[in-house]
Amino acid sequence: MQRNLLLLSLLLLTPVALAEPMTKAQLLQQEGTTSGTLSPQTLAQVPEPNLTPEEDSGEIDLLNEVTVTATRRSTRLRDTSSTVYIVGREELEQKGANNVGDAIRGVPGVQTNLFGAGSDVHNNYFIRGLPNSGLGILVDGRLITNLNQEHFDLGDLPVNNLEQVEVLTGSGAVLYGSNAVGGVVNLITRRPTEPLEARFKTEFGSYGYSNYLASFGGKMERFGYMLDYQQFDTSNDYYYEVQRPTGLFTGVRPNGYVNARNYNATLTYDLDERNRLALDAYVRTNTRGIAPFTIIDPTRPLETDGEAQFEITRLSTESQGVALTYDSQLGLGQDSELQVVLGLDHNRITEQAGYEPEDLGVYTDISAFNAQVRHNWQFDPTNNFTYGFDYIREFGNSAANDGSLTNFDSAAGRPAIFGLYTWTPSETLLFNVGARYTVPDPLVNGSFTRTLSSSFDPGVGARWQITPTLALRGNYQSVYRAPNFNDLFGATTHIGNPFLEAETGTSLDVGVDWQPSPSTLLRLTYFHSDINNLVDYLLVRNSCAANGFAEASPECVNGLADESLNNDPASNAERFRVSYPRLSTSGLEGAFNWQVSPRLGFFATITLTDSRILEAPDAATTNQQLDALAGLGSEGQDLRGVDQAERDALIGTQYPLVPFSTTRLGVTYEEPTGFQASLFANLSGQRTVDVNHVGPFATTHPARLAPGSLLDGYTTLDFSARLPLTSAIVANVYIDNLLGTYYERSYGNPAPSFNFRVGLAYGF
Repeated sequence: MQRNLLLLSLLLLTPVALAEPMTKAQLLQQEGTTSGTLSPQTLAQVPEPNLTPEEDSGEIDLLNEVTVTATRRSTRLRDTSSTVYIVGREELEQKGANNVGDAIRGVPGVQTNLFGAGSDVHNNYFIRGLPNSGLGILVDGRLITNLNQEHFDLGDLPVNNLEQVEVLTGSGAVLYGSNAVGGVVNLITRRPTEPLEARFKTEFGSYGYSNYLASFGGKMERFGYMLDYQQFDTSNDYYYEVQRPTGLFTGVRPNGYVNARNYNATLTYDLDERNRLALDAYVRTNTRGIAPFTIIDPTRPLETDGEAQFEITRLSTESQGVALTYDSQLGLGQDSELQVVLGLDHNRITEQAGYEPEDLGVYTDISAFNAQVRHNWQFDPTNNFTYGFDYIREFGNSAANDGSLTNFDSAAGRPAIFGLYTWTPSETLLFNVGARYTVPDPLVNGSFTRTLSSSFDPGVGARWQITPTLALRGNYQSVYRAPNFNDLFGATTHIGNPFLEAETGTSLDVGVDWQPSPSTLLRLTYFHSDINNLVDYLLVRNSCAANGFAEASPECVNGLADESLNNDPASNAERFRVSYPRLSTSGLEGAFNWQVSPRLGFFATITLTDSRILEAPDAATTNQQLDALAGLGSEGQDLRGVDQAERDALIGTQYPLVPFSTTRLGVTYEEPTGFQASLFANLSGQRTVDVNHVGPFATTHPARLAPGSLLDGYTTLDFSARLPLTSAIVANVYIDNLLGTYYERSYGNPAPSFNFRVGLAYGF
């Protein structure tokens, strides 16, 4: 692995033969990918008055791609200090992305296990080494992260209605506030541009995979509409192999099925040439089986001991949302833009342990109201000010369907004001300074009342175009994240903690963009973050008293010593939200893109991450919080944390499941006729196991690894091809893990070997 990374580093730092400059017409053949090519819609948005002489002559460079995430307004990548990567419609097709988890795979700074067959909520994704609980997921700029009971599952978000996915690596706290501590994933929905548009797609593949997609829309004078539907099913009953020091473990993944239905609708209406309304709505239903640790213990009979081997859970999600957006160009020119967004999202997640019909499960039901007012004011060609007001209010309840758990019914709001000033004193210099002030509403739940502190969070950034081909950029940001409803009041198998403090810290990055030709681009970025009170989970054992023991007995000193109890995961442990007092993460992310010719393109991305736990949660504090939670009538009275020695073992270790290195290489060939073939190589380094979150609960399980152990790295190859059959019908082929590599995606979750999908797409 180290040799592969060294070779890649030499490749990135070695000058390459420069391709001939590409014209707009040539670039239109490769639409919107992280290799820097541009979509027709993007080209239309590039401000012609700012074009360089080379661009005006018909040549377009890779940094001219337009992002709306970096500054909350349309901005070229070369006109911002932020590090943003764009996954366009073409790249989504090349990857065969079915959901956002698939879409962000390979983006620099992103390290993810949420892709392909067998991924579920217990896999994870990280941006610059920070977990997804502190990452903002946006739909057209509207925050929706807070709707998931544990952490936002990108596998629940389809991409069939998206134009592109924008990933901001590094804090976006000034513009997007809480839940944007580590970064932002912004989903840009498609808008109709033709009088009539339609697209149909069907796919079949390994392990019961079937995927049906349909969209229909159009733009007629002032009125536009777009309707999308997706039906996705898979069984994920694949064979796996996992090597441990104790031997080779084989089996078939249990309880990995997914049944999903997604509906999206967009309506737009142009009031006049300067004012527009847009109404977006969605309904999503998803039922899946999950098992946090799926490796079979061959020493125990699965037929009679299956539920003791696995924590078998059925997870059902029902989501609905609607948003109304008003865009207006004030005045007479294009220097004053107003946007008002009102959104209401709802999510209900039900967890049912086992398969017994009498088990009604536990649920978390959350709604979030989102109001945004943003104004962008271009004073003159060198001065811009973007400012506004955000308000998010979460309200809901979390309880057991049979009434056995006390119902938490609460609300939490976070009003904030923000501003970002950008000054470009010359064509080679750019500076920005901004701040956000957040004042959380008091937390009220029955007799429980608590107030979180307010926070003022400034940020600065700069970009210096040293030469026409070389630029330096940097950013510094104070960050703040208030715990959301799920963190505070969740009552499913992940128990909320209303005594959590807000996350605080700092984030900085320094980077370089080197563009020796319009079709060649190298971006390298060093990043570092320090986070206090990071919200995450720990396994806490059921108290021995709750299982018929006296708490003072020797069996209770270090949790449960009785093996008969260890064999029963349902009564052995739960996941409890805690704060990690200090986490420090640093590393390097890089992206190299080379459009060798109009037909041949190459890219390489790399992320090196050192994400260290500097201080572990305190066992005494955790137990005090559990006792206080019991006083509120929740299930905390049955739990006790593990001893401090187990917590201290975390200090100095890599944050669980964050790979030390992630590399993705790709080459794409495309004919003018539309034929396309792509080959991707994926290299993942070692990752620390996640024994404090996932399990297995039985400490005698032969596949269990000790805290601090490392999972092996792995290398896989993926292939995709697009073959036009007629002017309107295209055949698609996707082969994942072409070499048939057996590997462990995350701790206790083996991935499938060779698997494939084939399909047909029709559009006009």
